[in-house]
Amino acid sequence: MPEISVSGRSLAYEAQPARFDPSGTSVVFIHGTGGDREDWRRQLEGLSSLAPMIALELPGHGASPGPGESSVAAYADWVVGFVETLGLRRVILVGCSLGSAIVQWIALSPKEWLAAIGLVGAGARLKVLPDLLDGLQQEEQQRDCLGMLADFCLSPATGDPLRTVMKEKYCAALPAVIHGDLSACDDFDVMKAINSVSVPTCILVGEDDRLTPVKYAAFLQGAISGSRLSVISGAGHLVMLEKPDVFNERFGQFLIDAGLVSSD
Repeated sequence: MPEISVSGRSLAYEAQPARFDPSGTSVVFIHGTGGDREDWRRQLEGLSSLAPMIALELPGHGASPGPGESSVAAYADWVVGFVETLGLRRVILVGCSLGSAIVQWIALSPKEWLAAIGLVGAGARLKVLPDLLDGLQQEEQQRDCLGMLADFCLSPATGDPLRTVMKEKYCAALPAVIHGDLSACDDFDVMKAINSVSVPTCILVGEDDRLTPVKYAAFLQGAISGSRLSVISGAGHLVMLEKPDVFNERFGQFLIDAGLVSSD
């Protein structure tokens, strides 16, 4: 997997196709708490006929060495640095959960290269249960907290294979990284500023999302002029993993309808 040096640190990523023209339109995916490039596996493989698809791994996640961060602003700086170091000229930024907060933060002070955004499992404010944050700092509670987080990320309709994968993934993560990610979410609040976002915006949410319910997505749609909201049934917070084909169809259609990519 390729890596790039940003501000003296290595950031890992995956691009499909592996070779692409950075001067064209690219989609950059930003994972959520405890995530990595595999969160976007089906998008990397299923949407690359429309444009290059790139999944970045934030510091402390996947193959990107730590430490992680504990603020959305700090993570946003890494994303901006990644895009600009890679020389991408026209970017659609897509983020899930923590990733969606990072995308919103960047969109509030947009760069010339930002063409559109995608917000997945998103909210303009992302408060976290205090007991979860406290538990992640208590060694005897950490595994239970990580397992609970995995359960809450998925719809009750989601089958055991993905549920098992996500529980194993979270339980293998460093509690300090998860705590930093969730602390970043807990401090995030752009409720009063989000209506200044002016780029084309696609909002996708699972109907069964318990972490960022549909009402959060509806607020974003009402606040961001011209945004498109898509509610996907049978999915929870990780809608791109739970219903990847539906996700790809709706997000791909947004890209085409907004004139960001060609359907040819």
